[in-house]
Amino acid sequence: MAITHFTPQLIGRGDGRSAVLAAAYRHCARMEFEAEGRTVDYSNKRGMIHEEFQVPANAPAWLRTMIADRSVAGASEAFWNKVEAFEKRADAQFAKEFIIALPVELTLEQNVALMRQFVAEQVLSRGQVADWVYHDEPGNPHVHLMTTLRPLTEDGFGPKRVAVVGEDGQPLRMKSGKIAYRLWAGEKQEFLEQRNGSLDLQNQHLALHGHEIRVDGRSYAERGIDVVPTTHIGVAAKAIQRRAEREGRDPNLDRLRVFEENRAETLRRIQRRPEIVLDMISREKSVFDERDVGKLLHRYLDDAATFQHLMARVLQSPDALRLEGESIDFATGARAPAKYTTRELIRLEAEMARRAVHLSGSTAFAVKAQVVAAVSARHANLSAEQRSAIDHLASGTRIAAVVGRAGAGKTTMMRAAREVWEAAGYRVVGGALAGKAAEGLEKEAGIQSRTLASWELRWKRGRNGLNDRTVFVLDEAGMVASRQMALFIETASKAGAKIVLVGDPEQLQPIEAGAAFRAIVERIGYAELETIYRQGQQWMRDASLDLARGRTAQALSAYRDHGRLFGSELKAQAIDNLIADWNRDYDPSKSTLILAHLRRDFRALNEMARAKLVERGLVAQGHAFRTEDGQRRFAPGDQIVFLKNEGSLGVKNGMIGKVVEAEPNITVVFLI
Repeated sequence: MAITHFTPQLIGRGDGRSAVLAAAYRHCARMEFEAEGRTVDYSNKRGMIHEEFQVPANAPAWLRTMIADRSVAGASEAFWNKVEAFEKRADAQFAKEFIIALPVELTLEQNVALMRQFVAEQVLSRGQVADWVYHDEPGNPHVHLMTTLRPLTEDGFGPKRVAVVGEDGQPLRMKSGKIAYRLWAGEKQEFLEQRNGSLDLQNQHLALHGHEIRVDGRSYAERGIDVVPTTHIGVAAKAIQRRAEREGRDPNLDRLRVFEENRAETLRRIQRRPEIVLDMISREKSVFDERDVGKLLHRYLDDAATFQHLMARVLQSPDALRLEGESIDFATGARAPAKYTTRELIRLEAEMARRAVHLSGSTAFAVKAQVVAAVSARHANLSAEQRSAIDHLASGTRIAAVVGRAGAGKTTMMRAAREVWEAAGYRVVGGALAGKAAEGLEKEAGIQSRTLASWELRWKRGRNGLNDRTVFVLDEAGMVASRQMALFIETASKAGAKIVLVGDPEQLQPIEAGAAFRAIVERIGYAELETIYRQGQQWMRDASLDLARGRTAQALSAYRDHGRLFGSELKAQAIDNLIADWNRDYDPSKSTLILAHLRRDFRALNEMARAKLVERGLVAQGHAFRTEDGQRRFAPGDQIVFLKNEGSLGVKNGMIGKVVEAEPNITVVFLI
């Protein structure tokens, strides 16, 4: 089960620690420790399955030269030796390390993609070096991420403390008149941003890969769950414990003793009130079965008789509500366990629905027809559906919903709707579950946006509150769980604000418990954007709708019926036919997309396709460059896709560019 663990620690000489030794241990590598003139060798250590050493886009030439021809571990060795040589104080701090737990539900490739996005958004964008290693012990995938404490300069490293700069570009001063300084590598606020960014990304990637479970960074106390948190034991303590058990003695470690005491105290609380188990499960799943209960109980007890007794008490609790009895799947013969929910979750969703219905009866946010008409006149490209949706949003109700399929123009419509509300004197802000979605809402629709977690934190601190002149747009509402949706509707209701829900209830499901968006739109009604503009022919639009609604067989049948789907008996034949068809129809003025499931396949397809372009003289052989996917050749005319965000270059993951110049060690790309 996915857990929350994001722990920072400093590596410094004052504690008798070394960045080089730490890196060697993390990378399971042999490294030269230049400060002491000795070699450390952890190459026999197991557990490291992926490693990367990444530098910011504006990294100085000396750093790029130093790591250019080295392995990942070699780059790490050279860099941390240079850091230690630079630091002269006896108590010098070399690096900050983050230990980050990753969702066990995700595959290695999915977790690596998650970490790359986190590093790009939260480390490299701050100008820091990121040296990270993925360890995958059974049931415990995690990353050790070492980052720098000083800025990189053209001749080495800058100061750890930098002046705090005001809005006028001048250093801020304290009451004493002295310049105020802060740590360049970040203080508590920056740490919280990184931690929340990691949790947001984990939840986003869990949702994208079809997992309902959610990682929650709040403590049990903040969530209102009466459970004592257990302490992190760590690898070293576990090793001591296993060795002591083999030798038949007590390990006598305070950390293990505290862990067992907290575990026992939680068990006592569960025995006094078994409903605690329901509280914990219902935060992650709206519908669960006895296996989910069993997994949670197993964390706190080992005795079989006590386990069975508590299992029965939990499932027979008045707070547990059985939705469906145990059954047999006649197609497979497999046993389908009984399904349960909680009465508390049912009450929460009922109250949320009641508030939504009440808000839908208000007309406090009506916008005059002349204002709507004036804005619509400036957007002549709006479709009839989009204009109808804007009329629905401007009708005055304090809650409104728009259901839009992927590619149906929701963002275009919301840009015009924002102008309507602002012309009427309202303040428009937005939020989304994932940071990427919030950024897209702000950039494409012009609506100032944050993640939902960020809004919750700000409201808790009394900042950026809503009022009766505020319109709050909640994007990708189909991904928001019942508890969080209930909170935002309650907040808007009490503040007198209007809340607008935008999404597709049939696309991505919420990553916590409940399907709130679907429940609300069924009660208050909605405007629908169903015409898909990304496809030109009606049968293609219908097939896209089928795919969005999970009707894959019908969608593929439509493509087959129109002669757009072909198969081959052998994979090699399919690849050869694909490249031949692509080469025959290739037109540089048009877009063509080749998709593959495996990385090795997409690499092979890219090389085969490029070979055809070289053969036809459309691109040159080019020069070799080192990329995230190994050595690749580029020449003017090649089209590339960026695989990560890089704020200093103004590029984001997924952007496409065309190479306009390619010489040894330099590539110029024009963004398309």
